[in-house]
Amino acid sequence: MTAINKIITQSKCNFENWERQLGEHLLLQNEPETNVDEADRERIFFQTNDLLFSIAETFFSYAKFKDSWDTSKCSMFPFGQYILLKSEKMDISFNWGVELNDFYLETYVNHSENLRFMSDDFWAILLELKGLGNFEYSGGGGLNSQQRPYFENKTSAIFQIIRTFMLNQTDRMHDGNTQWEFGSLVLKWKMDNNWSSLLERACKAFRLMYQLNYQLWKVHDLNKKK
Repeated sequence: MTAINKIITQSKCNFENWERQLGEHLLLQNEPETNVDEADRERIFFQTNDLLFSIAETFFSYAKFKDSWDTSKCSMFPFGQYILLKSEKMDISFNWGVELNDFYLETYVNHSENLRFMSDDFWAILLELKGLGNFEYSGGGGLNSQQRPYFENKTSAIFQIIRTFMLNQTDRMHDGNTQWEFGSLVLKWKMDNNWSSLLERACKAFRLMYQLNYQLWKVHDLNKKK
């Protein structure tokens, strides 16, 4: 039995409870005017956090990274909520949450200044990540009217990431204080009641996102130790 199949098998006892917890979250999210008092709203908020944390535990079990995790922080926004999965080794956070009718996993491209040291393996991981769900690279600074005809691209995350890096580096050559917001990698999955599929895709996505950040962080860590 593969590692992911073992995790799915061990998690099946939670599916019914997850379904109930998600159902209450969606009822409150999709019908905000429903007659639910503040105590119940608070209960559903923390219950949804419990759902997210229960699934996140499978990420750690599958990835088996030599790391410790801080999962004590969470946040709410108009269309959903998330918990932060913070790597204590790298001091990097992953957002795992629900937004409208999607589950999502997000991480910022940390230590992006080290992209120039990445091998083809790094980009192969990114392409593998794209195949696991509805993928997007968000943020990364805007193009001005002069740049747009030469650099605009809406279909390739790899091109967009390299473009952001190159434009940022070019600006820094001319103005050392310039620093672009580099953006984040986001994967989303529809809430289609297929818990087995969600676990398989989200576990693999978390491991790949960690690997991408680890490669960038490792260069930073080695330089810091010199």
